[in-house]
Amino acid sequence: MARTKLSRSSRITLLLVLFCLLALLQTTLAANPISFCKCVCGQEKYIVALPRDTQHPIFGGSSKACGSCTKKFCLDTNPDMCKDVGTGEGDELVTICFERDSYKDQFIVYLFLTITFGLLGFAGLQPFLNGLWQRRQQRSYSQMPM
Repeated sequence: MARTKLSRSSRITLLLVLFCLLALLQTTLAANPISFCKCVCGQEKYIVALPRDTQHPIFGGSSKACGSCTKKFCLDTNPDMCKDVGTGEGDELVTICFERDSYKDQFIVYLFLTITFGLLGFAGLQPFLNGLWQRRQQRSYSQMPM
């Protein structure tokens, strides 16, 4: 079986493609962020983690987690909320649904870490690779006898 040699530009292109595939793999691992419900009543603030939805939009379902962030949900999880404000019926209660660790944030962090460790690895291997390259150049361009 014949072994084909790849040119230097082909090797660099192959490494870049593998790096991009690794970065895309990281985004799939960053799926399914956690949703939170923030209940605000006057000066009181209460944050509750919502149960994860097993049918997330990425997997073909619909995200229902923020649909459960209602005034009733806030009053059920913390019955003492809004007792001192107004009528205590929850009219002053404001609910806010948000996601922490979104896909974009996690992708940026993973990409930063991958690039940083890649550059550190390259910096650590550079003296070794330079020595190999110089030995290879000396073998291929030897002087001709006179």
